[in-house]
Amino acid sequence: MILWLASYPKSGNTWVRAFLTNYFSNKSENIFNDLKEIENFPNKKLFDGIVNLELIKNNKLEIFKHYITAQEKLNLNNKLNIVKTHNFAGSINGFPFSNLSNTCGFIYIVRDPRSVLVSYSHYSQLPFQKTLKSMLNQNLISMSNEIPEARLDWKTHVRSWLNNSWPRIIIKYEDLHKDPFKYFTQILTFISKFKKVEIEESKIKKSIENCSFDKLSRLEKTKGFKEKKNINTKFFRKGQIDEWKKVLPNDLIIQIESSFYDEMKKLGYLQ
Repeated sequence: MILWLASYPKSGNTWVRAFLTNYFSNKSENIFNDLKEIENFPNKKLFDGIVNLELIKNNKLEIFKHYITAQEKLNLNNKLNIVKTHNFAGSINGFPFSNLSNTCGFIYIVRDPRSVLVSYSHYSQLPFQKTLKSMLNQNLISMSNEIPEARLDWKTHVRSWLNNSWPRIIIKYEDLHKDPFKYFTQILTFISKFKKVEIEESKIKKSIENCSFDKLSRLEKTKGFKEKKNINTKFFRKGQIDEWKKVLPNDLIIQIESSFYDEMKKLGYLQ
């Protein structure tokens, strides 16, 4: 069965993956090598033999009718599969992202969209306004490992996961940043509902140390990070929680807060 590790991009998903793979592998060398232990969905390998990928190039929406079949293929290994995704949790043209025949639950990492905007803008090397336009795009279909992925706008993405009735744990990036031991422990406790997990305080602290932002940033600089799409940008840049207060113009802050008001208020990002 699949346990989703889901988030909108630049919300802390890779940090959580790094922690989990380091905790379960008990290694401390090149952490990036172990990230592959957590599958990414969608990806080309899972769709090989299921759909003609050449046809998808002309009709991206066609892929979504095959999502469930690809997940069934993944679940043939008869084990718990922790799988990363940036997909929203709803349906496209009547075809659902997943179902309870393939999914046992999810971990959803959510981050203040004002911080997402700053991080995403630097990563994509686009101005704040263009990045925000993407975050507001209700029809955004992006590419993930050569396969179309329904990301849609930030509000729809967050709402689709928050309103989902599957077993879940919701983790705010800001909480994880302030108290990683507490919230990584909560994540491991949630995973232990689906597989045997030995939750050891010393081991958690060691994995937090191994996956500190400074260490991941240095590792990216010395070893590279294959997952980033633009080699000229830093994937692990600052990881701060309030940088938006210093760098975002007031008109964009107002636009973000008005566009995403309900979700931001529900999550405690607005009073």
